[in-house]
Amino acid sequence: MQGPFDLEIARQIPNFWPAVLLAVGFPAVLLLLNEAISLCDRRGLGVARSLRAFRTLVAPALALVVFVTAVLEMPMDSAASRVSETLFWVVVLYAILGLFNDLFFGLAGTGSWRERMPTLFRDLVRAILVAVGGLVIYSKVWGQEIEGALAALGVGSIVIGLALQEPLGNLVSGLMLLFERPLSVGDWVEAEGVKGKVTEINWRSVRIETPTREQLIVPNVSLYKSAFSNLSRPTTLRTDFLEIGFSYDDPPNRVKQVMLELLQSTPGVLADPPPAVRTVGYADFSITYRLLFTVARQEDVGVTRDQILTRLWYAARRADLTIPYPIAFEYGPGETAGRPPRSVAELLQDHARFKPAAEGQRAPRIVEFAAGESIQPVGERFHGFALVVEGRASLHTTDPAGRTTAVGEIGPGECFGDQLATGGGAGDVGIVALEDLKAIVFDPTVIGKLLERSPGLAAEIGDAVESRRQAVRAARGGR
Repeated sequence: MQGPFDLEIARQIPNFWPAVLLAVGFPAVLLLLNEAISLCDRRGLGVARSLRAFRTLVAPALALVVFVTAVLEMPMDSAASRVSETLFWVVVLYAILGLFNDLFFGLAGTGSWRERMPTLFRDLVRAILVAVGGLVIYSKVWGQEIEGALAALGVGSIVIGLALQEPLGNLVSGLMLLFERPLSVGDWVEAEGVKGKVTEINWRSVRIETPTREQLIVPNVSLYKSAFSNLSRPTTLRTDFLEIGFSYDDPPNRVKQVMLELLQSTPGVLADPPPAVRTVGYADFSITYRLLFTVARQEDVGVTRDQILTRLWYAARRADLTIPYPIAFEYGPGETAGRPPRSVAELLQDHARFKPAAEGQRAPRIVEFAAGESIQPVGERFHGFALVVEGRASLHTTDPAGRTTAVGEIGPGECFGDQLATGGGAGDVGIVALEDLKAIVFDPTVIGKLLERSPGLAAEIGDAVESRRQAVRAARGGR
């Protein structure tokens, strides 16, 4: 009795089954679309964007049509029915064009013309097609001539164009930039006096991220009308320069040789095109030199400049080159320019056994290296006997496969240079400063005489040499 009774009640309720279909079918369709979108997201498919359009636009529009025409039973020629039908077909057209865009352009191969087609241009074409399709749909659903709609659209376009003159100018300028393609996302540009990386090109503007993590928004019309520099074209290689002045007492050819060696040994400086050093002028207190170098990309310019400027001070000190102070100071009686650097005698206070080597006619010299700087590349030899007085350095060698292998460290009180430190001929050991390092370099002849008079010191150095020799042989696969 209960089943027939319920069925009879259902038959007496107007539009019962369309309402049930709408109440059950609409959530079911949304659930299926959500599952399909999640599956596409997990697999990285671009069609997920189109499925979201069907979920958020097409499905609700279809539910509205069913509700108006089947549940409320409004006549097809009523305004509500026509509005819902027009809306449905417009969003269907929009979603289908989006699906075509994702399948035809989103799945294009790398480097193909479809992959290079600008997104902004594709969006504009889709908007035009939707507008034209909307006119056709309006003509069919409302039974109106399309000429009248076009006339109304033309008048409305003039009014809108006058009201939105500046935004439309940005849009047209953006399209011109896309067709000419003077820049792309990822390029480094200099615009409005600011350098940065292009992160987005949209309908209105170009977004540029500066090295200080700021976002510069430049209107498309500004870029189109004014000059800007693309630092990533025609090649990503960037050539930069530094200018530095040295004393008139330093021979220019000597300065250029030391600066060129500095550029060649700095990480990030490319060998092709090769770095160069030019003499550019004679200033009031110094001769000005220009250091030209090339890096692989714009992002490397700042780091490489820092490396060069940091190491330049150490290279100049080692080569006895003078960087004049740009300002003249006047000191009163008893005043000094600051604490003078420590002398060789002061540095040897903690290494008394080497003091006799500093008393001869061949005076030792102090050399300094920056952290990370190569003191002795593998395959070369550091001339002279060097005693570390400050800082630490790592020792490394290369195995038969060409891999770099660490073989130890040296610190204050330990030595390197010529055969005394490498334990053999040149090419065995490379030395790199782990931190700022200061060493006293003695003449090998003077050190040789000192070791003859000091058997204990000679034995100690000999043990260190043998230990390094064994470490090198082990790293190179020897017994």
